[in-house]
Amino acid sequence: MRLAFLLACAATAGAAAHADDPPFLFDALQGRTAYHASWDRLMRLVQPTPDWLVQFNKNFDGVAGQITALAIDGKPYELSFVCKPTDCDGHKFVVLFDSGGSHAFGALGGKDNTPAFFGAPSPAEQEAMAKAVK
Repeated sequence: MRLAFLLACAATAGAAAHADDPPFLFDALQGRTAYHASWDRLMRLVQPTPDWLVQFNKNFDGVAGQITALAIDGKPYELSFVCKPTDCDGHKFVVLFDSGGSHAFGALGGKDNTPAFFGAPSPAEQEAMAKAVK
């Protein structure tokens, strides 16, 4: 009886820990309307749009990272990325959402090139995205 109780507690704790895992970018874009809307506005600014990013934007299926919380100048943000499936280090698009996902900024680049920024990010926001794109 005691063993069954301990196993039940362990299973509950494991499920709770899994529920607290941060979502991936594709999860946020499919399930949160504010994130999806700000992503759509941002994608209109990314010109020319690389083929791999166009493909991801069609159905949000691709190589994407978990959303990570961070603070910039004391304000909360969420950061993630999507990248070219065969060359993630060389071709990456980083997205920075403000708290709640109502606005998004982007950086397109890779380890060997200077990122291009979209959505008019501040210098501090640019710095955070430049580190993430490398």
